[in-house]
Amino acid sequence: MSRAPLPVAAARAVPRRQLLLDGFAVTASLLCLIHCLMLPLLLIAVPVLATMLAIPESFHAAAFAIAVPTSLLALAAGHARHRRRMPALLAVVALALLGIGAFAIERETAERIVTSLGAVLLAVAHLLNWRSAPRCPVARGAAHDGA
Repeated sequence: MSRAPLPVAAARAVPRRQLLLDGFAVTASLLCLIHCLMLPLLLIAVPVLATMLAIPESFHAAAFAIAVPTSLLALAAGHARHRRRMPALLAVVALALLGIGAFAIERETAERIVTSLGAVLLAVAHLLNWRSAPRCPVARGAAHDGA
């Protein structure tokens, strides 16, 4: 029984580096979101933690400095494989929101909202990038052969 040939894009397996970059970027985005949303609740619930877990303002600049190159590498590698623009476009908006939140907004509540939205959008962008990447056809074929 012959099978139809796979499209060229589907014939290429996703490199381990691509999966690691997207996985790291999603994890970093989720950690940012947890930091933005959960830390204030902890600081309100347990005032003692406020003195022990004081996070310097440079944290946002450092997190942004990690997010930009990691996201660019992961999304560029993904785009080279799947040619979809949506993950990159969403990531650009997300990184812009993260940058605005980190460097341009003075009010803490507004900064937290903008940064949280940016973190969620960046995680979604990386998830789209990951899901758009073609999977190894050998693994797909092996799963279908057993049925």
